Amino acid sequence: MTSRSILEPEAPPEAAKESHHQHPGRARDTLPGVTGADTPEWAVIADSAARLVRTAHALTDDDLHEASALPGWTRAHVLTHVAQGADSRTRLLRAAQAGRIGQQYPSEQARAEAIDAGARRPAGVIRADLERAIQECLTAIREHPSQLWDAPAILLVGGSRPVRGVLPGLRRELEYHHVDLAAGYQPADWPDDFVATELSGVTALMDRRDDAPPMTLAGHGMLHIGTSPPVDVTGPPAAMLAWLSGRGDGSGLNPAGPGLPTIPRLG
Repeated sequence: MTSRSILEPEAPPEAAKESHHQHPGRARDTLPGVTGADTPEWAVIADSAARLVRTAHALTDDDLHEASALPGWTRAHVLTHVAQGADSRTRLLRAAQAGRIGQQYPSEQARAEAIDAGARRPAGVIRADLERAIQECLTAIREHPSQLWDAPAILLVGGSRPVRGVLPGLRRELEYHHVDLAAGYQPADWPDDFVATELSGVTALMDRRDDAPPMTLAGHGMLHIGTSPPVDVTGPPAAMLAWLSGRGDGSGLNPAGPGLPTIPRLG
């Protein structure tokens, strides 16, 4: 086994972008000899991580402290949040491996204060901490015993849940917040498998909310919204997910009716 970092890219961004749409389960930015067939969840998460780290290293120091797409946050806030989120998931996994029930964060306020403090660090420190945190989390995932994925963990949102929630949670952080950096990565760049999984989950979540209209996926690229009158929305699934998650204005979508309805923020 070589000492090359899990996150070290093997292919230029152009090649990675092309292949992650064609082969959503294939890892390109992972350890030698590890493929999506070996550890599919780990592989796609490592792939998402490598793309984000590559973008972070391409930002200048000034870029890092400029505004992100998230209100009130700079790109430094976004990357600090991703790093601390990865650390929180590593803690949950290591606690489960030691026979304990881990807690993701002490409180929402403690998390917010840590992000604000971390965002004031020098750009080079933020980049290095991001890569360290992701690397350690990926290692903890690879080392987690299969019989312990149902071990309990206390999440900041949702309370006690099986620790297996670390896997989709980390990938959501990596993909959504990569777009939030406003540094060139777009919803259209999201891997197809991520879009399909998230679109199903976000639609179901919205459908359960009292402040959102009923909605169901009616097929590939079609969303039925139960407003009065009802609206059927068609378009690229990534554009649909971007709109539902608050990362797009609905451009590229085609509502059959007066227009897209107003929906609440996802988070």
